[in-house]
Amino acid sequence: MRRIALTVIGAALGVAVLIIAYGLLRGSDVGPGVGWIRVGTTQELDQAHVTFVASIPAYVVATPEGLIGLYAKSTQLGEPVTYCASSGYFEDQMHGSKFDGVGDYALGPAPRGLDRLQVRTVGNDVWVLPQDLLQGAPRGTPRPSKPIGPFCVMN
Repeated sequence: MRRIALTVIGAALGVAVLIIAYGLLRGSDVGPGVGWIRVGTTQELDQAHVTFVASIPAYVVATPEGLIGLYAKSTQLGEPVTYCASSGYFEDQMHGSKFDGVGDYALGPAPRGLDRLQVRTVGNDVWVLPQDLLQGAPRGTPRPSKPIGPFCVMN
């Protein structure tokens, strides 16, 4: 009986060690928790500057202050917004709302800036949580940056 108990305890400890070792070996594949979506590495996002994540839909923007997650739908009626590289703005092609490079309201009928998503870095991997939207800043706070060039859509 004692021998069986020792065998069971040994087997349980062996399984626990394997589980811990597997978790350590996986390393950066382990996200911050349930619901988080991996969007790339810090190097990929810094290099791209603006990365579209179609499965959410969202943009991750690399700024000097860090990474910003922006929900890719207008705050007016939920229309898709696209990034315009020539202006550095996000644009709602349906109604003409425009948001600066960090999602702050700039022009058009939208009531506020783009909604934000949580972004976390685990190791070298960047993760976004699409279920937890933070409402965008109201019009005029903060003041949007100026476009760097012409808009893609003129309304």
